Amino acid sequence: MELLHTKIEILRKELIYTALNHGFTAPKTLHISQELDKLHNLLLHNQEPISYQ
Repeated sequence: MELLHTKIEILRKELIYTALNHGFTAPKTLHISQELDKLHNLLLHNQEPISYQ
């Protein structure tokens, strides 16, 4: 799980850098954003559900 968090943080920084230097709608920015979304989804599905009592 720690590795996933690390990958997310690295991609997040790369996304910010790319968006600021190439534009928010540049293909490279969009690609990184999609990869980050995939990692967030993995993280979300790996967490245990919250039990409501």
